Amino acid sequence: MKIFLAQENPTVGDISGNLARLRQVLQENPGAQLVVFPELYLTGYPPCDLLLRGEFLQAVTEGLAALQELSKGYPGTTLVIGTPWQDGDDLFNSAVVLRGGTLLGVQHKRRLTSFGFFDEQRYFTPGEGNVLIQLEERTVGIALGLELDEQRALELKRGGADILINPRAVPFQLGVESQLRKGLAQAAAASGLPVVAAGQVGGNDGLIFPGASRIFDGNGRVLAALPHFQTAGCLVDLSSSEVIPEVEEEDAAALVFQALVLGLRDYVRKCGMKRVIIGLSGGLDSAVAACIAAAAVGPEWVWGITQPGPYSSPRSAEDAQALARNLGIRFDVLPITQLYHAVLSSLDDHFAGTEMNVAEENIQARLRGNLLMALSNKFGGLVLANSNKSELAVGYCTLYGDMCGGVAVLADIYKTMVYRLAEYINREEEVIPWNTIKRPPSAELRPDQRDEDSLPPYEILDGILAAYLDEGLGFQEILERGYEAETVRWVLKTVEAHEYKRRQAALILRVTTPILRPQRQMPLAAVKAF
Repeated sequence: MKIFLAQENPTVGDISGNLARLRQVLQENPGAQLVVFPELYLTGYPPCDLLLRGEFLQAVTEGLAALQELSKGYPGTTLVIGTPWQDGDDLFNSAVVLRGGTLLGVQHKRRLTSFGFFDEQRYFTPGEGNVLIQLEERTVGIALGLELDEQRALELKRGGADILINPRAVPFQLGVESQLRKGLAQAAAASGLPVVAAGQVGGNDGLIFPGASRIFDGNGRVLAALPHFQTAGCLVDLSSSEVIPEVEEEDAAALVFQALVLGLRDYVRKCGMKRVIIGLSGGLDSAVAACIAAAAVGPEWVWGITQPGPYSSPRSAEDAQALARNLGIRFDVLPITQLYHAVLSSLDDHFAGTEMNVAEENIQARLRGNLLMALSNKFGGLVLANSNKSELAVGYCTLYGDMCGGVAVLADIYKTMVYRLAEYINREEEVIPWNTIKRPPSAELRPDQRDEDSLPPYEILDGILAAYLDEGLGFQEILERGYEAETVRWVLKTVEAHEYKRRQAALILRVTTPILRPQRQMPLAAVKAF
C-alpha cells in the first residue's frame, strides 16, 4: 500500500482554505492509495469556542459535504481526515475515511485529551468502540492524538486491524517530543503492526505544533520521518520501504529557536499582519527576540527601535545598532530622556520629599512602551514584548512598560535558555554582538543597576522556577535538590505575589509549559503559603 503522510499547517476556522490545501495535496500525489491528514485538520487545532457556535458547526457540516464531493474526483485514493463530527446533541473529535465520494467510516476519539490550553472534554463527547476499515487487502484501525498506546494498538490488532493510523495534533513541549515518538514506536512493536502517525505542524495562538510525523514498521523501526516545524509530506510504499535511522534529536536550543520562529510567523500570518516592531535595548532578551522575528517574518518586516534613557550606557545603543545592521532590519533611535524629565517635572509636587524608587524606574519602561505602541497605531505592526520566563515568573518586568505588546516571544523560556539561544544564533557568525551576551544583564533604569542586585543568579533562579512551575514540586521537594531554604522561599513567595502581572501579559508562545497539566490559575486575593 502506498501511503502519503500529509504533515500540514491548517488555519483554525478556515475550512475552505484548509480544503483548498487538501485538494492541492491530492493533485500533487496521484500515486497515493491512502492519504492521512492530522487530527481536526478540517477546522484546524484547536478550534476552541468556535465549537460552541451553531453557525460554525453548520460550516463544518458543509465542509464535510464539500470534502465528500471532492473525493469523488480521486476514486483510487482513500482519505483519512480529522474533523469535528456532530451526531444529534453529541459532538465528537473524529477521523473520517472517504474513498471516491463514499464515506467508509468514522472513528471517534475515545480518550479525550486535556491539554493545558485546550480541554477537549469541554467540547467533545468521548467515542466508543473501534471502527475498522477494509482497504483492498489491508484492514485499517484508527486512534487519534495521544490515545494510541500499546494497549490500544493490541486492542485494534485483536479486532482485526493490520495497519494503525494515528492522526494527531499534539503541542510542542521541550523534552517531551522524543518520549511521544518512542511511545508510538513501542505501540508498533508491541502489536507487530505498522503505525502511520500524521502530526499537525504550525502555530495557532500560543500553541506550537511540531509535526515530526512518522511511519513505523511492525518492529517499531522508522520507515519515514518528516521534519520538525515544517510543512512536509512523503509517499511510502509499505511493501517495499527500507528502514531508515531515527533522526538524531536536535539540540534543545535549535528546537526552541525553530519552534518560536514558527509560532511567531504563523501568528503574524494567520492574523493578517506583516510587520513587527521591537524595542532594542542592547540587552540579550531583545537581541534574541529580534533574531527570532527576522527569521519569522523576514528582516524587511522588522522595525527595531532603541530608546536610550537617562541611565542607558552608550554601549547599549551601539550594540543595538550593530545587531540591527547584522540582521538587516530597519533601525531608529527614539530617546526618552526628555520625556522622562517632563514627566518627573509634572509630578514634582507629588514626589517632593521622597527618594527615587521603582516608581521612577517604571516611568522609563512605560514611556518606552507608550512610544512603541504609538508607532504601531500610526504605521501598523505587531509590538513584541521581550520578557523571558524567569523575569515574568518573579515579576521583574513592568506592566504597561516592557510588557507592552501583542506577543511575548520569550516568555516561556528561562533566562539560561535565552543564553543558549544566543549561542545557537551565533554558531556560525556574530549576529548578536558578543558584548551583549557577555556583559552582566541590566534593565538600566537606575545608576549601575544589575539584575543580580534584585534576583538570585539565573542558574539558581531557573532551577527553582522549573521545579516549581514545570514539575509541580513543593517547597520541601525543591529543598531536597540542594537549594537554600531562604532562596527557595523568596522565589516561591515572589512568584505567587506577581500572578496579577502574568494575567495581563501578552500572548505567550508556549514551548516549556507542561502540555498535559491544567493551565495554572492561582487566586490573586488569597493568603499565600510561603
